[in-house]
Amino acid sequence: MKNYHSILIILLFVAIFGSCMQKPKVEEAEELKITTQSYVAKGDSMLYGLACDGCNDTLLVLLPDSGGDPVNYDITRARREHRVFGMPRIGDKMAVMVNPENPKELLMVVDVEQVKGSWYYTELPQLKRKMSKADSLALAKLKSEDRQRLDSFIASYMVPREYVYNLKRDYTVMTEGGPPRTTSLDNTTPVEYPKMRRYSEWHIFNGKIIFSYGGVKIEGYRDSVAFTNDTAEFVLLRRDTMALKFADRVQGYKLRPDTTEQKPK
Repeated sequence: MKNYHSILIILLFVAIFGSCMQKPKVEEAEELKITTQSYVAKGDSMLYGLACDGCNDTLLVLLPDSGGDPVNYDITRARREHRVFGMPRIGDKMAVMVNPENPKELLMVVDVEQVKGSWYYTELPQLKRKMSKADSLALAKLKSEDRQRLDSFIASYMVPREYVYNLKRDYTVMTEGGPPRTTSLDNTTPVEYPKMRRYSEWHIFNGKIIFSYGGVKIEGYRDSVAFTNDTAEFVLLRRDTMALKFADRVQGYKLRPDTTEQKPK
């Protein structure tokens, strides 16, 4: 009977690993030189400027980029509707949406300065092969100690990895972490990590944040990868926390204080 259980565990291991022994994945290209393209903000209805002394929970004092004197804006409505993202500090770059029916009232406030920095989140891998009905039946017949060994074996692969996006002052993006580089030896691992979008630029547009990626030109090839945008809405922006709503998900981020770019003196 003991041999029977041992054989059963071996068969389960083979089932998990067997699904991975397929055609090797093409190794992910190393970081290629990216030809970035400046984002042209045509149709952007936001007003940009610098936060001045006098800002509080109900008032934003803004020095417009277009010039002139600082303007006092009422942000009571924007705060009530949870459309104030960040906590303005003197000298912070701001993006605001003015109420067309009341030029002294803001409908939305984004502290662009606080968007800059190194933001990260963690991902756990998933099993490459979903458990079939036969696997479930075989698993149900295992002794508790054999089940624990199998669970321990799978848990050894469930190592979280950080996905890092460094939003820089020049509106470029540097990425770190993400899924490990794949090699032919990785075909035996029973898990895989979610893919990471390698953004190259970021911009604020109409109160949303737009990430650009692509534009990769490989030497020796005539064509380049198309330059594409991902658009996300702000859900939350605090000193060390940000949440963005993409078309298919809401993604939360934490800020790395030690790698945040410092404001120029």
